[in-house]
Amino acid sequence: ADGEATYFLSVNRNKDSLALDFDDPEDLVRARQLALECDVLVENFRPGVMDRLGLGYDELKAGNPGLVYCSITGFGRGAGAVIPGYDLLAQAVGGLMSITGDPDGPPQKVGVAVVDVLTGLFASVGVLAALHHRTATGRGQRVDVDLLSCLLSSLVNQGSAYTAGGVVPTRMGNLHPSITPYE
Repeated sequence: ADGEATYFLSVNRNKDSLALDFDDPEDLVRARQLALECDVLVENFRPGVMDRLGLGYDELKAGNPGLVYCSITGFGRGAGAVIPGYDLLAQAVGGLMSITGDPDGPPQKVGVAVVDVLTGLFASVGVLAALHHRTATGRGQRVDVDLLSCLLSSLVNQGSAYTAGGVVPTRMGNLHPSITPYE
């Protein structure tokens, strides 16, 4: 009724927002000031963008050695770094869609942005571990997580079935390949 989307509210509750234009030199200076004062910085640009802006981990930790710097990418910093990081794309590339849906139907995405949520969970665990490390040592750390690795970790049952038994996972609707009660 007041013009705010429920999805926006669900992921931004209790947050303050500040919009900065990184093409504006004054806004870039303000971003750097904030980064040098904060405990945790979380960014999800493609690899290299923050470095080009002067906001990379190595540059910021020099001025804020206790900084916990969390980078979230789609496919890491290697060969997949140029691929955009979208939940749907990670579901497809990571194989989740190949095991989701009716057996005779096409691959299907999961009903929620589960890869985004899992990645946020892994990021928060990494940030908490880095904060614990900082408490013990006074030094911050860089935390790197990517959508694909987080998804693949959630496919542990399918991976172990293939590795140990040669079973290629398929779409099974509401069935489960090894336990009951399902369907």
